[in-house]
Amino acid sequence: MKRFILAFIVISLLLSSCKRAEPAPELTPEILSTGPLAPSPAPTDTPEPTIAPEEFTRYNFEMTLDYSRHTAAVVQRIEYLNKSNFSLPSLLIVIPARFFPNVYQQTELSGDSVASFSEDGIRTTIQLIQPLQPGERTALRLSFNLAVPQREGSFGWTQRQLNLSNWYPYIPPLTTEQTWISHEPLIDSNNLVVGEYIVNEIADFQLTLRLAENLPNLLVASGASAEAIPDGMRYSLKKARGLSFSISNQFYQEQLEHNGILIQAYIFQYQKDKAQAMLQIAGQAMDLFTEIYGPYHYDQISLVSADFLHNMEMDGMVLLSSKILDFYDNTAENNLTILVPHELSHQWFYSQVGNDQAMEPWLDEALATYSEYLFYERYHPELTVWWWDNRVHAHPHSGDVNNSIYEAGTYENYRASVYLNGAILLHDLHISMADQAFLTALRTYVEENYLKIATEADFVDVFQAASPDVDIKAIFARYFEE
Repeated sequence: MKRFILAFIVISLLLSSCKRAEPAPELTPEILSTGPLAPSPAPTDTPEPTIAPEEFTRYNFEMTLDYSRHTAAVVQRIEYLNKSNFSLPSLLIVIPARFFPNVYQQTELSGDSVASFSEDGIRTTIQLIQPLQPGERTALRLSFNLAVPQREGSFGWTQRQLNLSNWYPYIPPLTTEQTWISHEPLIDSNNLVVGEYIVNEIADFQLTLRLAENLPNLLVASGASAEAIPDGMRYSLKKARGLSFSISNQFYQEQLEHNGILIQAYIFQYQKDKAQAMLQIAGQAMDLFTEIYGPYHYDQISLVSADFLHNMEMDGMVLLSSKILDFYDNTAENNLTILVPHELSHQWFYSQVGNDQAMEPWLDEALATYSEYLFYERYHPELTVWWWDNRVHAHPHSGDVNNSIYEAGTYENYRASVYLNGAILLHDLHISMADQAFLTALRTYVEENYLKIATEADFVDVFQAASPDVDIKAIFARYFEE
């Protein structure tokens, strides 16, 4: 009986899908407020910037990694491009690693345009010698050491793997109201992190990785393309919201060339018999989402077995709990078939089309959850009722779909309102609009907001335009808090 109860608890956690709440680290007093942080002093309005097409901020890293000691020495260069309409007297840097005590030690922050800087928890405000005009770049140099925390999660290490996500300092987006989109993490009463708080704009990334020791069995999973250099590896990823890695000396790697996309599975050695199933499901999902949402914007995708009980999307890579593979039973009535499509859909709803994941998380999580249903509708139509019963109706599934993580307050409320009631909202839209209009609206939403940070208004406007005879806003009103 105890074994059955444990299995039920694990399955419930896995069904939480991506952004499952991780155990919270000990908080420091500096990071207790919520909401955007405005630059100081306020930027002044200036004419429209003149920026060459496809120009983005660039992040360049030189990393020396000691896998056995779980440490990294990093030199980082940020070539920040002011794509706003404002003259910026200051810049904001967010350092997520400072959320964890004794993890991030900075030894340098410099740049030709840096006058001074001040630190406040995870934020560093840099005063510039002269304002950065629209369309101009400025370069910053940071040197820091990471002592990666021993914890299960997308940033941490276990005996099986080391994960690096949201590990480096970054400059957040600016809103049209001239404020930086920078939020605080939320911890609920059960000491669980609720959702996500980091919002990234599109940038180009390059990282040179060198190892402090010779570990011949070490495999590095990433969404970035890899190139061997004389003393290490160079990773490049363009038009991305972040650069992440999962590293292990216990990985088994298998891959599939599928319709122009290299699908790679990085799973633990004892799970190698599950690799083909993971790759097959991933291939089906990529076919479907490319058809519905539009082209995939990279030529490879990595699916990684994660040594913890949740799942997470990154640009060109997804982490899937190892327990999903452990429980896979070669049927479609299984979490692997549910959650591989969920995480892969985030390559469109997160990576290609961004959103404020703290304030409007439904714009990626509700869409990713409903993408599961679309997957079952296409490949397992006889199981769509099972999907609704198992994925949605078996759990609390009410609350305002447009809750922020702060309004949801707890992880359970967040999942019930944003993920599950969000899927119900989208199904209501689907039925009300008819199939072709709904699918056309989804693709138009992706096309019109490609590489942008979309909002609720963007989504509603696209769907109303796609079905002018249906009162779309009235449907949203039934699920949204005004």
